Amino acid sequence: MGRIIIFCLSLGILSGCTVIAAVGGAVVDGGMYMFTAEKKSLPFSMRKILIASQKTLDSMDLSATLIEPVDSGYILEFANNKLSGSIKLISETERLTTISGRVYKSISRQKSVENAIFEGIQTAALSVKKYERFNFKKYHYIRSKPSAASSKEGWFVPGTKLNVSPSKTTGWLRIKMPSGKRAFLKGQMDKKTYSKGR
Repeated sequence: MGRIIIFCLSLGILSGCTVIAAVGGAVVDGGMYMFTAEKKSLPFSMRKILIASQKTLDSMDLSATLIEPVDSGYILEFANNKLSGSIKLISETERLTTISGRVYKSISRQKSVENAIFEGIQTAALSVKKYERFNFKKYHYIRSKPSAASSKEGWFVPGTKLNVSPSKTTGWLRIKMPSGKRAFLKGQMDKKTYSKGR
């Protein structure tokens, strides 16, 4: 029943907006995230878990393409040609972080991949050094308004597939963040993709 509802929501969202590229079911059902995602609490700080998440996703060819700060943590979305998904990291205490996540292949949930990611993060967190930080070099900012002077709402990797629509401001695109919040990123829509998406 839940999967049918999510699929219907997906059709409703895609039919009413212009899309550069739809990223699997993980993007669509953000509102149901906490009810369906697997969870695991690990005895590590948010800093260690965030770094371990990046190392683990990179090692699996699932690099985080979009990152959104949320209350007490982050949501990381990732995708490649076969899989898509998201991980939510929540700091419970200074030394306890809860991870929840979902991975999909088309519309099929991949729990074994979710488990592999969780295990990879736990293992990687053990070897995070004090000087290490999350590497933001390849990321660009997502903004609250279509202006470089507006507040930062997250980060994205240019050139990756994201669910965006045109904005009224030239050179900016509107994006729906994993939390459901609307934000903006610098970029333009490919005319071929734009016409196909209408």
